[in-house]
Amino acid sequence: MKPADVLSPDPAGGTESGGSWVAGLVPNPIALRCLSVELRAPREIVAGEPAKFVLRIRNRAPIPLAVRLPTSRLWGWDVDGVPDADERRFEPPETPRQVAFPRRGIRQFEGTWDGQIRRSGIDGDEWRPQPGTHTLTGYLATSKNTSNLQDSVQITVLTR
Repeated sequence: MKPADVLSPDPAGGTESGGSWVAGLVPNPIALRCLSVELRAPREIVAGEPAKFVLRIRNRAPIPLAVRLPTSRLWGWDVDGVPDADERRFEPPETPRQVAFPRRGIRQFEGTWDGQIRRSGIDGDEWRPQPGTHTLTGYLATSKNTSNLQDSVQITVLTR
């Protein structure tokens, strides 16, 4: 399943885009400190069966915010430090991106992981099951992944 960007309604009545002129007045380092990240995922999954996880990024500030990101990527995830559970590495275009958060608004992203890691093999790419306990981390794709902009959960991958 392809990740989805879902913007939760702003209970304070702000605009969906959060594009208020006020958003541009807050310096990027301060705006980033106003965000919090929460990852929700199952504690156990079966290798080969896709399991959904959700990353929620919340603007805790009472005003809309706009944050600048160094690439076109807005968010990401990794398993034990392997981005997108794919050892082949993906580098997003280095086109900076700005994203708006309505006051007290939430952006929610959905992804899936099936307990496998993609590796380059002799006959092409291979997906290999990874039984055991792993750390799934979701984050806002800033140039520095600070602790308030990422969250992790432990997931146990079972085989059948």
